[in-house]
Formats: sequence, C-alpha cells, structure tokens
Amino acid sequence: AALHIAAQQPEKTELGDMPEVQDIVALLDVLVSHRHDLSLAQALKSPLFSVSDADLVQLVLCQRALQSQREKTDVVSWWDVLQSTEQHNSPGLPPALAAIGTTLTLYQQWVDTLPPHDALSAIYDHGDVLARFAAAAPAVQRDGVLANVRALLNAALSIDGGRYTTAYALVRALRAGGIAAPVRAQAGAVRLLTVHGAKGLEAPLVLMLDTDGESNKTETMGVLVQWPGEDAYPQRFVFLASESRPPACAVDALAEEHTARQREELNGLYVALTRTQHTLVLSSVQPHRQNPGSWWLRLEALAADAPTQNTSAAADALSKAPANFPPAEAGTFTLKILQNWPVAPVYHAQAATKNIASTNPVQDTAAPTDSLDSRIGQAMHRLLEWAQPVAGGVLPTAFAADSVASVARAFELTEPQARAAAVMAGSILQGQGSWAWDAAQLLWHGNEVPLTRQGRLLRIDRLVQHAPTGHWWVLDFKSTSRPHDQPELLEQLSTYRESVAQAYPGHTVRAAFLTAQGALIEP
Repeated sequence: AALHIAAQQPEKTELGDMPEVQDIVALLDVLVSHRHDLSLAQALKSPLFSVSDADLVQLVLCQRALQSQREKTDVVSWWDVLQSTEQHNSPGLPPALAAIGTTLTLYQQWVDTLPPHDALSAIYDHGDVLARFAAAAPAVQRDGVLANVRALLNAALSIDGGRYTTAYALVRALRAGGIAAPVRAQAGAVRLLTVHGAKGLEAPLVLMLDTDGESNKTETMGVLVQWPGEDAYPQRFVFLASESRPPACAVDALAEEHTARQREELNGLYVALTRTQHTLVLSSVQPHRQNPGSWWLRLEALAADAPTQNTSAAADALSKAPANFPPAEAGTFTLKILQNWPVAPVYHAQAATKNIASTNPVQDTAAPTDSLDSRIGQAMHRLLEWAQPVAGGVLPTAFAADSVASVARAFELTEPQARAAAVMAGSILQGQGSWAWDAAQLLWHGNEVPLTRQGRLLRIDRLVQHAPTGHWWVLDFKSTSRPHDQPELLEQLSTYRESVAQAYPGHTVRAAFLTAQGALIEP
C-alpha cells in the first residue's frame, strides 16, 4: 500500500468483512433498528450518502437541541432527528441531510414489505449504489468492490433460500461470518496467499516468505488417533497430556504421527516450489530457535544470493513513499534464488506419487527425471485433462492452437514436439476409449482423481462411471503401445482398481490402459 502496488488476499475472505459490504449492512441495520446511531453514521459517511464530518457534527448539535425539548427518558436518536419535520425546517440541519430522512423512510418501507433481496435491489436502483461505490473506489480496487457489492445480493438469496429470511436475519448472518466473498483474479496485482491457498495456481515469480520459521513446540493436552485409511474404525484413541512424555502404549503411534507430519510438511514444500513458472525467491529471518527441518535449510545450498542493486524504478517508488516508510538498506538482508531448479508441472507430482515405494519422506519427494519423452507424455496428459465430454461423443479431431502452444510453454517443448503430444492425445480421444468422453454414456467423470491408499496419494488419469452398466472404469493414459507388458504398470493399474473398489463397495470396477495408438487394453 505504501508503494501503491496493487495487491489482493483472495483466500477465504469473508463477505461481511469487506468495507463496502459493511456500509450496506450498516444501512440495513439502521432500517430495522432505528436507534443504532453508529450504524447510521457509517451509512451516512459511506458512498451511499457521502455526508461530510462537518455535516455529522451539525446533526449531533441538532440531536442535542431536540433532546433538550423532550423528557430525559425519551432518548432522541439520529434517525429521529432526520425524520423530524421541525428539524427539517430548521436552519440547523445541513442541506446535505435535509432530504435523507425522506429517502430512509422510503427504504424502510421496502425493507418492511419486500424480501431482503428485492428490497436491496430497489435500494441499489434508487440510490445508484453500484455507480456510487465504483466512483469512490481506487481504480485498482474497483472491480473487486463491485463484485462484493453484487455478491451481497446473491447472499440475500442464499440465506434460507431467500424466501423466509428477514433483513434483520440477513444482517446477523453477514456479521456472524461464514459467507465467502467472491474470488477474482486481478491482473497486475500481487497475490498474498498461504501455500494451501496457492494450490493449483501458477505465477511467473513466486516469493516464499518466512521459510526459516522456528520449530514447533511439543504439543500438550491433545488427542492422538491412530486410524489407517484402509481400516473401518480407529485402532487407538489416546488423550495425551504432553507429547514429550507419552505413555509407553502410545510411543509407536506417536512416532507414526510425527512421520506423517514430516511428510505433510514436505508435501507443502513441494506445492510451494511448483507454483512458479520461472523465478522462485526465498526469504527468511533468523529464528530464535533453530528448526533443522526448515525449508530454508533444505534449499539454501541450491540457491544463490539475489542481486541487491537498487534500480531507478525502485528508487523512484521509494522516493514517493510516505515519510514513515523505512527505506531499504543494502546488505541488511539476503534473498536467495534457486539456481537450475527444474520447474515441476503438476504431472511431475503425479509421476512421483505413482512410483512411491519408500517410506522415507525425503525420498518420496525426489524430483523425477525430465526427459524429452517424459515431457511429451506429460503434455499429452495435460491436453486430455482439458478435454470435456460432449453429447454423442463427437469430439474435435484436433486441439486448438492456443492449447498446443500452452503445453509447449509449460513443458518446454518445440512446436513439432507439442503437436506430436496433441496427435497422441487425439488418438486416445478418437480411439477405442472415446466413449469415456461421451456425455450420454457417463453418470460421473473426473480427471486426475486423487485417492489415498495406505498413506500414499494416488492420482487416476481418468475415472468414469459407465451409464449403461453402472460399472466404474479406471483409465490410465500411456504413450507406449504395450503398457500391459510392463509388470510395474500392471501393478500400478491394479492398485488403482483396488482403491476404487474399496471406495465403492458392491460396484463392479474395471481398469484399462488407453494408449497413444488409440487402443483400450483391459489386462
């Protein structure tokens, strides 16, 4: 904000926390509770009415004058002042407030007689609400502000189906939280996200903050649950006063829990590393208590110091910063940039998890080989992931040029190599397994379907339920012509089928390879 850089925090944002939404909620609040002067003050100051501080001071003076004419027990609210005919004709009431009482009365009638959504729609039209908030918002925030104001109308329909709720209930629901604000990508803005919230997103440059955080303290007063994914019920449930002094019966289970936590930590690191398309920058501060497994210590040997020269653009931005914004000092901190780190697309993660055979978490996250054949195969998978079922199963015979260009960039392929991947993907779509993209033959379908089996994450290339038979089909894409001749691929496919069968007991589950030659091979 100090350097006027557009930024957004799109992750898990509450609609009721948005300032523009709070302004409109404040208006609804005072329409149903006339004595809420603070809500009325917020509504008057907001773009809804744009009343100045000086006018509000005059309103308070008018309130005191009117209060002096009444009994002390008869409390005069700001609403009463605005509704007072006597005060409307008084020179003490500012011109900017003279007509607001009539407007509020009209809005109150709508709120009392219409469903909340309809009342809000009428207020939006009468007060030109969208235009007012758009004019008041900075250019870099305007689209987000308008999206939130529109989302309030949607919220009025979603609470109790929009039919049985009241304006008062809508105000309480929005202030209670739980209604997410719309998330929209803002071009040219810095996105501030947690690692979990960044899942599935990519950016040319990613900055990882606080990568050398302190190690977690030993947990106390907790619960330890030993429940393998393949079991129907927990094997053990233990209340732990302190993990540093576990009872003898829980030592082994606690060791398994610690191993699982380390694995999750490495999974999070993998997600963070693979968000970048080009440049990854690491940042940290020296922790008070050393963490031997921190991300910084794992990656520092692979990184180099970032250049610290102060460019003219940065110097110009800093010169325009407020006086209380501390200037950068060369040499006061060090940023690390990874050198020669292979940017692993999502299919690298898929390849790594499919071939996990070790229980060592460090080995599980080792980067797979990145040969040309591997990248072409990954590009083929990506194109197939984008293919959507169509009625009648008549799929396009070729992929769009922008799709082919996109996989060429993502997997560092030349144009002929990317076209070769597209030809292989097209052969699968037009081959013996083409029915798997026929909307009329599918009850359910999904790509890159995640499954967990014995603590291992599995991803099925395509999983569909065949409408005529009700059978589930596990479909594995292969660029090779004879995958059924390779025992490790057969074992992998069998594992997928068994996992789906466990998830859907009583259903028939079948599995097959779809090859780049258009064949469907069911071993």
